[in-house]
Order: sequence, then C-alpha cells, then structure tokens
Amino acid sequence: MQKTSSQTKERRALLRFEIICQIKTLRQEGNPLSECLRKVSSRPWPDSSGAYFSYRTVETWWYAYNKKGFGGLSGKPARRDAGRSRAIDQDTGLWIIENITKNPSTPLQVLYRHLQKSDRKLPSISAVRRYLKLKGYDAKSLRGGRLDGGGPTKAFEAPAPGDLWMVDFANGPTLSSGTNSKAVPTYLCVILDDHSRLIPYGAYCLKEDTASFLDCLKQAILRRGVPLKLYTDQGKPFVNHHVRIVCANLGIRLIHAKPYHAWSKGKVERLIQTIQNDFEANLRLEGNRAHNLSELNTAFSRWIAGTYHLRIHSSTGMTPHDRFNRSTTCIRPIENPDDIDPLFYTRTQRTVRKDGTVTLDKLLLEVPLSLRGLEVELRYNPILLDRIEVWHKDSLQGLARRANLAINSQTFNPSRNYAR
Repeated sequence: MQKTSSQTKERRALLRFEIICQIKTLRQEGNPLSECLRKVSSRPWPDSSGAYFSYRTVETWWYAYNKKGFGGLSGKPARRDAGRSRAIDQDTGLWIIENITKNPSTPLQVLYRHLQKSDRKLPSISAVRRYLKLKGYDAKSLRGGRLDGGGPTKAFEAPAPGDLWMVDFANGPTLSSGTNSKAVPTYLCVILDDHSRLIPYGAYCLKEDTASFLDCLKQAILRRGVPLKLYTDQGKPFVNHHVRIVCANLGIRLIHAKPYHAWSKGKVERLIQTIQNDFEANLRLEGNRAHNLSELNTAFSRWIAGTYHLRIHSSTGMTPHDRFNRSTTCIRPIENPDDIDPLFYTRTQRTVRKDGTVTLDKLLLEVPLSLRGLEVELRYNPILLDRIEVWHKDSLQGLARRANLAINSQTFNPSRNYAR
C-alpha cells in the first residue's frame, strides 16, 4: 500500500486546523458547539471547489485537537468519498437544505412530498434523513431557522486584547555611519493589537522576509502572550507553508486580507503613518540620527513604551497600555518561554536509508542508526537549519547532523564484507 506523502499529511492537517479555527471563532461569538459543528459541515472546505466533511467527522477533529493540539489532526486519511452522500449529489443536497431551512416548522414528511413535485429526482426519504444527519441537521437544529448568509465586510473591532493582531511591513529609515559609508535600507515590521491599539512588538530589520516577521512574532508572544487570530496581507513574508505550520503549532488562526483590499488593514497602516510622522520624523532632527540597527531599535522601543503606549488613542479614548491591561480574557501566555523555539519549527517526513542518512534541502544528514528503514519526522527552522530534531512515533530520537563523508571513509574496512 502506497504511503501518504509528508506534504499530503501536512496539507490535510492544516485544512483540519483551518476548520478548527472557524469553530473557535463561532464559539467565541456565543454559539453552542453543536451549532458550530453544523455550520462548518454545511459548506465546502477550503473554498467552493473543496470537499464537505460530515458533522461527526468534524466533531472527531475538534476533540482530537483539544486533546493533542495540532499533532492530533494528522491522523489517518478519511475515505475518498467521506462526508459525501452517495445517493444525493451536491447541488440536490444544497437545494434540500435550502428548502428545509426556509420551512423549519414543516415536518420532513410533508416537505418531502412537496419537493417530490419538482423536476428534481429525489432518493427515498430515509436517504434524505441520513443526508441531513450527515450535515448535522437533527430535529432540534432544523427548528433553529435558516443558514446564515455571508454579508458585506464592515468596520470591526476585536472584542478583547489578544483576540486579533495585525502585522505589516513598511520601508524604514536609511542607516549611514558616516559621509563615505554605504547607505543601508531598513524595513519596519510592526504588530498591532486590534482591540487596544497596543504594539506587542515592532522592530526595524535589514530584510523584508519571513525570518524577520517570525522573529518579531516570537518576541511579541514572549511579551504579550499568544493571540487567537493573526491578520496579514498577501505578501510573500506571510503567505507560505512555514508560516502556516508555525501558526498551527501555536494555535493561531491565520487570516489573509483579500487581494486589492488594502483598506481592510487600515488600522495597522495608520499606525505605520503615525510611526513615520512621529518617531521617524524625530530621527531626522539634528543629533537624533541612529547610526546602526541596534541604536535604531533601542530608540524605537523607548518611543513605543514612553510615548505611544501612554498617549490617549483618538479611536478608543484610552491609552493603549490601559486598554490592553483592562481585560486579559483572550491572552494566552506561553507556559514555558524557554521552549518556544520548537513551536517555530516546520515538519518534514523522511524515510531513513540503510546507511542511516536522510536528505533535506540538498543536505545529507546522519540520524541514529537504530532508525534505518523507518519513517521519521524532521522538525527544524528552515531558515536557520541550526538544529534539526529527529522524531519517530511522537518521540524525540536525537538530532540530525551533517554527514562528513571524508571522516566516514576512514572508518570503512575494505576487508569486511558489507554485503552480508
């Protein structure tokens, strides 16, 4: 039987995590769990071209995630037609649900006889009942009214600190240590708490890339806890597999703004304007210039803590510091700050060769020889590649190290028969 590839396993787990995040959002809005499960099972995932998953399947994922976290979502794949009715096609099923939710007080037997008068070919009423149960429609939920439709995007504010963070990059000031030195451009990466307008963390970087973003996110989490949701644009530093894995490890719902909808992240862009018109403008005054990145970020940290956080915000009528600390219901502190680095690792499956090696990004790595022939999971930071953990069956087996072929050749004994 052909093994499922590591990429397929990760895609499946990430899709399930996306569904879990939607359930969390619905729960936060006050919906009972049964209603949340019904809603997510009544639409395709991840979009209109995706697949439906049954109420019971989603319920299983929900409890698996609560028990084991993101790792609990990478179980065995479901049947190819799981979550789909064999007797009712997708269009007919949606048509049945639409009619039922329009007439929630009408008994199913009566409505079924009425639908039989249409041009659509219907299966037996028992098949319809099974289909409705598959989609989470029991007798109680059918009396709850019609499905919620998607409305237009409106102005919003997160209900509490830590519920929603926004992040963005912007061009920063140019650094120059002297008249003849080369000018060095910088890039501002800033994270904003939507409810309080507090800055969990912000820093100037030499590159506008994923490494800079994740470093800022890590520092923000160490200082202000883990947010429930993170909102970004469609930029390359934010839209990639590594970022999705990190957010899944941390239990953060990653949300991307729609293309050409820059107005939807106007709060963080207004914050950037404030930084440019206040902090960066002050740097241009005589005697205030920063000559290196360390000086620039030290001055920026002082401005955030001593000026921005203590100034009343025009939209909230409070200082960001006071508004953030007024309520901590959504704030999730890191339990063990010293163990945060592995949460920023990505994961890749490999089968260990008979010589005890695996390949990763064109690197030949040695792993414990006891793992020869077994499938292992490598956990590592793909940007640094400084520490590569080797896991087998959810147990850490050791660290992978680069194979030194020259040294290995010295241990080769030509008189020994290695073919035996």
